[in-house]
Amino acid sequence: MSSKNEKTQAPDNGLAGKLSSLSNNHYIHIGVLALITIALYSQFIFSDKMLYSTDQIGGLDSKVFFRNSVIEDHQFPTWFSCRLGGMPSIDASFGDAFYPPSILIHIIFPIHRALGIKLILHVLLAGIFFYILLLKGFGAPPLIACIGAVLYMLNPQFISHTYPGHDGKMFIIAWLPFVVWRLKMLMEKPGLLNSTLLALGIAACLLTSHVQLTYFMLWGLFLYWVIFLFLQWKEEKNITGLIPAGGFFWLAVFLGLAMAFLQLYPTFMFVRGAYSVRGVDRGFDFAASWSLHWEEFISLWIPEFVNWLEYYWGSNPFKLNSDYAGAMITLFGIISVVSRPKPWRIFWGAIVVLAVLYSLGAHSPVFHLAYHLVPGVKKFRAASMMMFWASFGFALLTGLFFIDVFRGKFASMEESARKKWQKGLFIALAAITALTLLFSMKGFTSSVASALSESLGDPEKAQAFEMNFDKNFVPMLWLWWFFAAAALLMLWALIAGKVNKTVFAVVIAIIGITDAARVDSNFIKAVSARPYFYTEQELADLADRMDKAPFRCFSLPGALTQNGEGIHGLEGITGFHDNELRWYRKFRGDRANAHFFQGLIDRRPDGKTYLVPSNLKKGNNFLNIANARYILTRQKGRILTIQNSGALGRLSFVPGYKLFDETEILRALREGTYDIRHAVGLMEKPQKTPAPFVETDSTGPLYPSYSVAWEKYSVNYRRAVVNAPRDGFLRISEVYYPGWEIFIDGTQSKIYRADYAWMAVYFPEGTHTVEMRPRSQYLRTAAMISFPVIIGMIIYWIIAAFIAKPQSQNKQDKIKKAS
Repeated sequence: MSSKNEKTQAPDNGLAGKLSSLSNNHYIHIGVLALITIALYSQFIFSDKMLYSTDQIGGLDSKVFFRNSVIEDHQFPTWFSCRLGGMPSIDASFGDAFYPPSILIHIIFPIHRALGIKLILHVLLAGIFFYILLLKGFGAPPLIACIGAVLYMLNPQFISHTYPGHDGKMFIIAWLPFVVWRLKMLMEKPGLLNSTLLALGIAACLLTSHVQLTYFMLWGLFLYWVIFLFLQWKEEKNITGLIPAGGFFWLAVFLGLAMAFLQLYPTFMFVRGAYSVRGVDRGFDFAASWSLHWEEFISLWIPEFVNWLEYYWGSNPFKLNSDYAGAMITLFGIISVVSRPKPWRIFWGAIVVLAVLYSLGAHSPVFHLAYHLVPGVKKFRAASMMMFWASFGFALLTGLFFIDVFRGKFASMEESARKKWQKGLFIALAAITALTLLFSMKGFTSSVASALSESLGDPEKAQAFEMNFDKNFVPMLWLWWFFAAAALLMLWALIAGKVNKTVFAVVIAIIGITDAARVDSNFIKAVSARPYFYTEQELADLADRMDKAPFRCFSLPGALTQNGEGIHGLEGITGFHDNELRWYRKFRGDRANAHFFQGLIDRRPDGKTYLVPSNLKKGNNFLNIANARYILTRQKGRILTIQNSGALGRLSFVPGYKLFDETEILRALREGTYDIRHAVGLMEKPQKTPAPFVETDSTGPLYPSYSVAWEKYSVNYRRAVVNAPRDGFLRISEVYYPGWEIFIDGTQSKIYRADYAWMAVYFPEGTHTVEMRPRSQYLRTAAMISFPVIIGMIIYWIIAAFIAKPQSQNKQDKIKKAS
């Protein structure tokens, strides 16, 4: 090289050079993302508190149960015994139990900390993955990649899921930039490595257990694939040239499904087999529920219009998150398409529009078409989940616009175009000012709201609208105007050459961060873990009794948090789970637990119901069969335990049986047409029948004496020694599921579905060892597919890394020699 060239390329050791070096340092940018994440969640990070998250609080028992099973019992639980009388874990979906980051965090940290740490980790991952997407996928300068990453990871549509504790949604939104990056790389350079890396991203999303959001994610990937092939064919007119991109794309999808088959297949088969309450088609109204409504559509502009936590007056029962993407990424996302309406900009803009229209549910023809034409839509609800694609699309388009800025699009603009842009910006400023003034008038806004929503016909919601308008909406409306006006004026100044591109990008980033953070802060709340995890002495005493013989508790309303028994080492008969066994739900009298309250409540002359304390001590057929030994209530803030003397043991012997049609058993239990201590209600004639038993004498009913001694009770294995005075049936108060295996003296017994929702086996006279093993019906099949594929891909990645390393070194050596 000439000395002139050497001088030209010599590094700048001045301040400008140092700043340029810092702005290109990836470690600094990742550090910035980490610091912003820490600042956002500082009230949690720098404390011993837990993040308040409504759904997570309702599922604390599952996290405690999983952690204890792995650490104390050294077993991966296939049966979840804490709530609803017990139910399959993996088959019914056990949350993120197969998701590697969650497993590690749950094991390393206390549960009350682990729940928040998982979310915070994925906020940072969202930023890192988006940074890589812009940097590697679109060639963005590091500073622009960092700004885009910050705006994406702080967008309220993502962060607001912290409050409801929608961890699966946050995990998938965090992985989305990685998946899109690998898809883009695969389409541009089809090959096995790129295909497997895309498969990794798909598998990670499926392993989070949030199938619905992953399903929506796959819609976007499919559309990207279709458009890419169409554009490639349009350019090259060569069908055979599409085969590599097409083939490797579907290979990635199938490999991703195979890697996550452990998570996907058991739950799919569980629902398909009609075991779950979800296994039935609930119709259009169910599928369209929890969608956006028109008043919430306006909240995509000003999130405080319909609000979320305080003064919510919208058409949904309540709203715990915001679908607002952020003022800056929305504004510049639109400008990005307008300024450069190229096919891929139009594609991402169309993704935004599609996501919004689908999210409107019954209010949009897009959802109607999807409901009738697209497989799987009828099984899901909450169409507004699709909004994650809108926030991603806006963020990506904004990043592409900033890339244009740094590549000199506006610096090299001709004068006529410059004047046209400046005029357009002033028109836009006038338009948003007029819009802000109109919506500042309560009469105008009220008329718009009334036209869009029937909610204001409800006096309480009308009052909430009134209070929200002055307190929240108008101030934030003008704050939005200030941010938008400042952004438009900054763009005008950039085009006029008044500010440079770096100043422009940094100022817009500051506005965007401020705007997002003021919304995000409403959804981040650190609270003391004590109210949720503190075990009162009465509960500790009950847990000690569980060590001698298992039993269940019936928690009256207000006694514990929903699904709270498992937090304290107890087992309950109530609670909630999306995939509850359908026959158990009928047994308990649907979600209101009507059968469990039978005989425990009475009605006053004024029509109000009240508990009858004396009846609590003897229970009823439903409570007694369910092994509800203790009834929990709370008075003056203190937990009280009432022993139910009528409760049967987890194992109980009866000398006979009664044969019923499935539709008759619940009525028979309600009416007491058979004595549950004499007989078990079966729905099929048993292979063996015991000799007749004299049920009464002059003193009353005769009950055969028997004994049960428990030797082992763990998550996946139970063993007890039972002595029976004669042949009969052993009623097992574990909820019936075909995955159970029951052995008597080592010989597997036929299991009968008993008393509608429970189990029974024929039991011979004498002393015998009973072993019970709950099993997943589908996990073994899924493992035979997932494990070989995972192992094969890991081996392939290791080999690919060893091959790539010397190639990379040779490339660097050639560059050094050339210089």
